[in-house]
Amino acid sequence: MLKKIEYTKNNLLNKKIENIFMCPICYNDIKIHNNSLICKNGHCYDISKKGYFTLLKKNKLKIDNIYDINLFKNRMEFIKKGYYYELHKLISKIIIEKDNSQIIVDMGCGDGTHDNIILNLIDNNQTFIIGADISKVGIECATDYVNNNFVPLVADLNYIPLKDKSVDIILNILSPSNEKEMNRILKQDGIIIKVTPKKEYLCELRELLHIKEYENESQIEKNIDKNYIILKKYTINEKKALNDQTMLNLINMTPLSKNYSCDKKISKITIALNIYVLKVRKKYE
Repeated sequence: MLKKIEYTKNNLLNKKIENIFMCPICYNDIKIHNNSLICKNGHCYDISKKGYFTLLKKNKLKIDNIYDINLFKNRMEFIKKGYYYELHKLISKIIIEKDNSQIIVDMGCGDGTHDNIILNLIDNNQTFIIGADISKVGIECATDYVNNNFVPLVADLNYIPLKDKSVDIILNILSPSNEKEMNRILKQDGIIIKVTPKKEYLCELRELLHIKEYENESQIEKNIDKNYIILKKYTINEKKALNDQTMLNLINMTPLSKNYSCDKKISKITIALNIYVLKVRKKYE
């Protein structure tokens, strides 16, 4: 069995994705040399033994440290229990219907668990997902899923180190987005799959932890409509049972769990999401 670093090196040498990365400092091509990526100006980025690599303008970028390993590990366990299975099935169906051979970037992948499940459902060795996130802790968790089709990358999503018009599909799952960068890297015939919370999303948890409601759905859609043509819109709205363990996973995967009192419990959770399939409006291409 290959080591994680070897999987990543093999992926980066694959003809489909070897030429899409660029140096975040000088924007030139970067190529593999031994266990590093190097541009012609000598900027060097090592591939970790864990199988991820970092492409940042600065060695250290200030990141809110509330997103720690405990949060990500709980999130991974919760997602793996199937609470987002309908979402994963839908996204994999959209991807399969578009094409069987494509490059996908998950902008804000966190721990990569969504990507791993989606890749398993697609079951196609011609589809690659690059999981990009600014959180090194999240990406280190994502290395659990390093294989022939998943590439974990630490990157600033405001300056994503990918070439113009190089990506077939962008995933943006419950994560902030930089629309200018997404539009830049997406191919002209590419699509964005954007997942946003409905008002009811995790309402039981938000009530338990005294978290404010999500942004108005109509306002979210109005903002989307400014830059994108909405090709399709899907909705998921279901209540799922929790046991003591999954309830704790759910609570601990939010940075606001300090408000939790152990004598309070919830037995169910609402997964309510809007899923948009988007095309960039011509004036923003």
